[in-house]
Amino acid sequence: MENHDKSISIRDAERTDAPDIARLIIHAWPVEEFLKMEPGLTIGDLVRFLQALVEFEDNLYSYRVTKVAVLKPAEGPEKVVGMMNGYDGALYGKLKQPVLEAMAANFTSSGSFAAVTETEAGEFYLDSASVDPSVRSMGIGSMLFKAMLEKAASAGFKVAGLIVDEDKPKAEALYHRLGFKTVGSKDFMGHKMKHLQILL
Repeated sequence: MENHDKSISIRDAERTDAPDIARLIIHAWPVEEFLKMEPGLTIGDLVRFLQALVEFEDNLYSYRVTKVAVLKPAEGPEKVVGMMNGYDGALYGKLKQPVLEAMAANFTSSGSFAAVTETEAGEFYLDSASVDPSVRSMGIGSMLFKAMLEKAASAGFKVAGLIVDEDKPKAEALYHRLGFKTVGSKDFMGHKMKHLQILL
């Protein structure tokens, strides 16, 4: 795709980016599993739930652990078109607890999310990554990965990891092109996921 009149930059997320980040995270989630948490729950409900989490500090989806890709057209305001969050795997339990508490306050069930363990100590974990469908094939995903892996390396991590749904071979192929290797498998709310890592 041509990109003559637009520019993309990556920056640390700000609290005011929360609506866009929440909208994008939904594309990375197994939404159908989360919708099972509450009868009548809608995608809009999930976006609002996520937005509240993004706005606060110290949880898995906080703006504090997120980088965003920003598109600046030749004319008009900038637009957040991509996001990625990542954090120290050793903090997973601590960062997950506020999410579970928010789920308990808003839904009758957290589904199987409470039982999920996505990462562990020693790994910088790339939790959620998403690019707006309208600007895919512009290299934005690769730019986000580069920025987040640089953050991990500068913090002293030797390994970064992520999980990818076995039903998403295109995403897995991108991760392999970036240098990730498959090291195992995990279960995420009934979805079989491959665990990939990269040495930093």
